Amino acid sequence: MVFRRKIPLAWKNLTHDLRRLATAASGIGFAVFLMFIETGFKHALFDSTVELINVINADLVMVGKSRFAMVSIERFDRRRLDQARSMPGVADAYPLFVETQMATVKKIKENGYPIRVIAYELDTPIFDGTEVAEMRHLMSKPNTAIVDTRTKLKYGLRADSVEQLRDYHVELENRQVHLVGNFTLGTDFSTDGSLIMSAQNYARFFPYASGGLGDPLSKIDLGIIKLDENARHRVAEVKSQLLQVFAHVDDVDIYTKTEFMDREKAFWNRNTPVAFVFAVGTVMGFIVGTVICYQIIFTDITDHMPEFATLKAMGYDNSYFLGLIVKEALFLSVIGFIPGLLASGGVYWLLAEWTGLLLRLTVPRTLMVFGLTSLMCVVSGCLAIRKIVSADPAELF
Repeated sequence: MVFRRKIPLAWKNLTHDLRRLATAASGIGFAVFLMFIETGFKHALFDSTVELINVINADLVMVGKSRFAMVSIERFDRRRLDQARSMPGVADAYPLFVETQMATVKKIKENGYPIRVIAYELDTPIFDGTEVAEMRHLMSKPNTAIVDTRTKLKYGLRADSVEQLRDYHVELENRQVHLVGNFTLGTDFSTDGSLIMSAQNYARFFPYASGGLGDPLSKIDLGIIKLDENARHRVAEVKSQLLQVFAHVDDVDIYTKTEFMDREKAFWNRNTPVAFVFAVGTVMGFIVGTVICYQIIFTDITDHMPEFATLKAMGYDNSYFLGLIVKEALFLSVIGFIPGLLASGGVYWLLAEWTGLLLRLTVPRTLMVFGLTSLMCVVSGCLAIRKIVSADPAELF
């Protein structure tokens, strides 16, 4: 018995003219690139906004009741942390200070720009496991801070080495600050750069942080709560108990770390048009790709109509042609996706370096764009096949 391999007609149709195939891959790759860029910026909006919370070592986060987002200023009494520490299951609670509205940094004789200043007590484990913790001894000195490597270029605070960074003459709120190291966090849509310093230095630079009433460290922005080992499997229960304790004062809320990040993302998604604009951009990329792919497949069908007519005359039904065109469309989606992915990866890196945003080419996002690309090509193929379905073989010979 002789076994015959089926001729891969869909592949042959695509590869018989390599110049046309390259043109097709470029067109679909452009659509893939558009979708990657739009989805990249959309997710960068969310990822960059919550990155500070993401790197913090916390089980629960305490925040002022009226603080609707990290960009707002609504501090609360530090004594709430003492109350939290007394609760069963709570190992400790630490203050975190964030100043965004009153902080301006500049090099001597240059323009000043607003910057985010993050401060914490150096003996607390808020940043344990990160590069920040490794520089605690450097930040213990008066008037010192470390600077985000992704701080935008306009600040002039990027350096090739720590030694070069320490040579910069920099002022924070008209007071000299010594930059003693780097960390990596990233900018977001409201913050162009960040400094981290000790709480003691924060009090020196921002003596009116508590509203000018006494100790500037008496009011805090976030309370970082750590649970003991036995309580970490019942975070929701401890959170509920804390909320009951603070119900009578009604000035703070408690969130799990994930809940707080989701809350922040929801604020930007709900209250700004940016996420919607990028979503529309993704849809437009899909539509553009569908049109391009349709033209490619339709032209290929037109060029091979005599061959298709012969197959129809031989008895091949429409389901065969549908399968053929769908295969061709899927081949096109893979061929076009690869250059689009490679181009997007390069542009992501360049934009991340330039803007400081967290443009991440993750596996789930890559699979999502590939799914859209495959759908785009299959839809185009299904639209283009109507020419074969409606064709009469007798009219084609």
